[in-house]
Amino acid sequence: MRLSKRLKAIAEFIDEKDKIIDIGCDHALLDIYLKDTYKDMKIIASDVHEGALKMAKKNIEKYNFDGKIDLRLGDGLSVVNNNEINTIIISGIGYYNIVKILNEKDKLENVEKIIIQSNTDIVKMRKFVIKLGYKIEDEVLVEDKDIIYTVIKFVKGKEKYDYKQIYFGPKILENKNELFKEYYSKKLLKYQNLLLQLPNSDIVNKLHHKRLIKIIEEELI
Repeated sequence: MRLSKRLKAIAEFIDEKDKIIDIGCDHALLDIYLKDTYKDMKIIASDVHEGALKMAKKNIEKYNFDGKIDLRLGDGLSVVNNNEINTIIISGIGYYNIVKILNEKDKLENVEKIIIQSNTDIVKMRKFVIKLGYKIEDEVLVEDKDIIYTVIKFVKGKEKYDYKQIYFGPKILENKNELFKEYYSKKLLKYQNLLLQLPNSDIVNKLHHKRLIKIIEEELI
C-alpha cells in the first residue's frame, strides 16, 4: 500500500526489532504498512476515538492483517504495560497532547525510541523530550500536501545542544536542503512582519523576535 509522504517519513525511522505503539493511529495505514514490511513486528495501534478504531479495523481486515495488529481503545500510554513496547510513535497532534501522553513516565521505562511529528511548538517539544532522557538521533523535514512537517526520532541517551540546535534541530541543520530554505524563509518573513507590529513597549517580545530573525538569516546565507 502507498503511504503519504508524512507517514512514509515516520516509517523510515522504524526498525525490524521495534515493538511499537502507534498512539492516535487514525485509520492504521502506517501500522498496516509496517506489518507488511516487517512480518514479525509487534504493533499496537491505539486511538482515543472509537470511530477511528472502527475504520482502522476495517482497513486491517481489507489488507488481511486481522488479528496481527493489536487494536486498543484508550488515551495515550494508558492502554499498555511498560514491558510491552520499546518504541512510541506519536503523530498528527499538538505539543500539549504529546506532553500529556509522555508524562506517564513509568510507561517509558523500557522505551528506547520515540518518533514524533508534532503539529505545534516543535522547539518546546524537542526540549521536553530531551529532558525526559532522550537525544535526537535523526530528523527530517517533509512536505506533504503543501504542508512542511518535522519528523524526529529520539533515542534514549544524553546529549547537549545549543540554542540553534534546539531551534532548528541538530540533524536538520546538517542537511540544509531546499525544503529547509523554503520553510525558514517563510518563518523569517512571518517574524519580520510580527516585529513590525509589536509596540515599542513590548521589549521582551521584540528582543525575542529579533533573535529569531538573526539566527534564521545566518542559516539562510
